Amino acid sequence: MERILEEEYRMLSRLACDKIRGYIADNRLKAGDRLPTERALAEQLEVSRPVIREALGTLEALGLIVKRQGKGIFLKDPNFSVLFHEMMGVWQQDEDSADQVLQFRVLLEQAAVAPIIEQADDADYERLSALIAESEKEGVSHSDFIRLDYLFHSELLGLTRNALFIQLTDVVNKYFHWVEASSRSNRMLDGIQRTIRQHREIVRALQAKDREGASRLLKMHLTGEG
Repeated sequence: MERILEEEYRMLSRLACDKIRGYIADNRLKAGDRLPTERALAEQLEVSRPVIREALGTLEALGLIVKRQGKGIFLKDPNFSVLFHEMMGVWQQDEDSADQVLQFRVLLEQAAVAPIIEQADDADYERLSALIAESEKEGVSHSDFIRLDYLFHSELLGLTRNALFIQLTDVVNKYFHWVEASSRSNRMLDGIQRTIRQHREIVRALQAKDREGASRLLKMHLTGEG
């Protein structure tokens, strides 16, 4: 019985979140604008105050609003990074997510090829090459290699110069970093060498402005086909 009531309460809270978002959209509120008080929202949206309070707490946790003591509730600039990290939490709890997230990752990194080729300069490629060289050093541990692989992809995708894209791809990258780090089996030496070789090939293709080649190499690298 208690579980049913808890589920109903969560459902009401989600509905209240949707109603508050609808209120924001209908009134064309923007960052910095103040929302009505809890009491006023409860009356206008015809929802109990405890449910409204719960919904506001959820929106605050997502970085969409901020409560200022004695001043009220205000809209914030949307922080998509917080929302994307919520997605990562869902993926970590669902063992069946890995394949779908991998497909998503391939599409995202392939989409990055064109803007990288258009915008990256010699200094950018030198930073990528430096990360590859560091991963080749003798005595690099498994955990260090995973970290360097993560940094390589973060640096690579940062070359898109698109903040929203970078935030999204960073969460996807962190998810696979978490999968790799939590795995009990270490990569074999040949797997590490293959990864290093593929990183070099990807950088060379990008420098040569070979879109098709870079896209193909990224897919092979991420899916383990190469």
